Amino acid sequence: MLTQQMQKQKQLLLSWAAIQFSLLLLLQQAFAGWVIAIFALLLLYRLLSVFKAKAGISLKLVNLLAGIIAITFFLQLRQAGVLHFMLQILLLAATARLLALQHLYEARQLVWVHYFLIACCFILHQDMLIALFILLVFAVNLYSHYRLFSPSVSRLNWLQTGRSILIILPLWLAIFLLFPRLPPFWQIPNTNIASTGLSDTLDPGSIEQLVQDDSLAFRVEFDGALPPRQQLYWRARLYEDFDGRRWQVNALRQNASRQRAANNAAASKDSSLSYRIIAEASQQTGLFSLATPVTSSSNIFISPSGLLSSSKPVSQRLSYQVSSSLTPVVLVSEQEQQLNLRVPPGNPQTQQFAYQLKQQYPQSHDLVQALAEHFRQQPFYYSLTPPTLGSNSIDAFLFDSRTGFCSHYASASAIILRHAGIAARVVGGYQGGNWHPQQGYLAVRQREAHAWVEYLHNGVWQPFDPTAAVAPERILDSLDSALPEDQRALLDPGWRQLVLLQNLRQQLMHLDYYWSVWVLGFNDNSQRQLWRTLYRHLPAMAYSAAVLFSIIIVVLLYLRLTQSGTDNTPQATKLLYRYLGKALATKPLSLSVSAFLLQCAKRYPAHEAYLKQLTALYEQALYKEDIEALNQLKQLLKCHKAELGRLRRAIKNT
Repeated sequence: MLTQQMQKQKQLLLSWAAIQFSLLLLLQQAFAGWVIAIFALLLLYRLLSVFKAKAGISLKLVNLLAGIIAITFFLQLRQAGVLHFMLQILLLAATARLLALQHLYEARQLVWVHYFLIACCFILHQDMLIALFILLVFAVNLYSHYRLFSPSVSRLNWLQTGRSILIILPLWLAIFLLFPRLPPFWQIPNTNIASTGLSDTLDPGSIEQLVQDDSLAFRVEFDGALPPRQQLYWRARLYEDFDGRRWQVNALRQNASRQRAANNAAASKDSSLSYRIIAEASQQTGLFSLATPVTSSSNIFISPSGLLSSSKPVSQRLSYQVSSSLTPVVLVSEQEQQLNLRVPPGNPQTQQFAYQLKQQYPQSHDLVQALAEHFRQQPFYYSLTPPTLGSNSIDAFLFDSRTGFCSHYASASAIILRHAGIAARVVGGYQGGNWHPQQGYLAVRQREAHAWVEYLHNGVWQPFDPTAAVAPERILDSLDSALPEDQRALLDPGWRQLVLLQNLRQQLMHLDYYWSVWVLGFNDNSQRQLWRTLYRHLPAMAYSAAVLFSIIIVVLLYLRLTQSGTDNTPQATKLLYRYLGKALATKPLSLSVSAFLLQCAKRYPAHEAYLKQLTALYEQALYKEDIEALNQLKQLLKCHKAELGRLRRAIKNT
């Protein structure tokens, strides 16, 4: 018995250590690197002590160590945020409890802290596969909870567990669908979490690095048909300040972008595109839209420059509805025009080239067409690995290397236009996407990151993409088709080139999409719509439920009557055959049940006392019709299932 107890304790300690390692992995984005290292070392020490059969650390030493670590967490509170500090303290409490654990009864609080930490994982993660992993960790903790309070020799009744799950699932589904959806009690801080996607700075190499990231940026559902690929320019950033090498988002304009602009009445009549976007977590406020957004969801702001933004960083998947117009963005102020005419000193060749174009093509639209023709006719090359540029980076690109990516062409075009007296700016966003017709959505990945130009013509901003002149395959097909063979390997290295894994990854992405739409996207609006639908169909549903209930009652009564009319087997005999059916199947026909049980008692001395007690209660319940004896027989059979199992195996093996 002592060996079984020690074995049970070892198994529970290992399972709790595995749970805490899993929690550390799931919550790692809430912790700094040194915090993760501290927890990992403590858990590794506990694992080694379990394998070496050593006791836990003394409670005083653990409390002293936990106090020191808690103080360091508190000193980092401002950088970490309140929520992350709470998660750190909870995991520290669980780890300290595991380190000092001497007896199993001390672990009651541990499993409950694990439950709370597992629930907190859903605050930081919304992916379907990660949700399945969290549920697996929950199942392990639930099983350890059962093992903590169960006898060492007991076994889990899977049949009863399955019945409980079948009862719980409909209740869980009803609560999910019908329980009022409450707003979050806290917001997730955006500190110590790396942001993804476009940044507020655009320089040579920034988008080249981003396109090697194959992770999802957002997914789109269109209310109508899919627009042509050459219209799929997803605006996200406006770069208007240039210092000679890099473009930046203007600080004043960035603050103004958080103010909702009045809808353009003229543009709203041309709102031909309506779509819903499911944006991935990016820890940024900037969002994505086509052309000129006219209307959006209530939680999304439309700036005067036509950019979308959220009131707080997108720390979880965000779904929003947008209606866009193909009408270009209207110029709103003289200040904006002057801002986009500024050019830094330097790049004299570019300046001279712009003056020549201006003399030949006084109209802005004609000049842009001439610039596009220049890129088409001259030997310019589209490459992910352009050479390093010197101090006059625009001159070096246009007249020396002639090799670059979309950011090089957009930057050079905007500077040429500004030197020619045409207001211009660089737009950062995404172009294209991968359409999945069966699922009905467009998947836009980080690798679709793109940069193009908007220039002022007749008082409105017009788009111009010089990349379309140099590498039209990038716009009309995909990035892969615009690159040479040796550079395509940079986009799909290693395992991504395996067709089987690519197909599996795509199917998982489709499942994750349905998870986002039907589970994560089920908000209070969806719930209100469900309530309205149920209320509208309530009379028909009540009638159908009454008919179904009546049919079930009739069927049950019929089965009850037919069984009671044909089955005269005594209740005591039914009980024995329910628990000892396989053993009694070997009984000779000449022997009664009582005689067979007494014969087994002589043959198997280890079960003699139990079988004699069973026979006595059986005969008393059968022949004297003693209800009390029948209840005792039922209780005796239920409480000794393990012994009955050993008896059945013994009879079967002889």
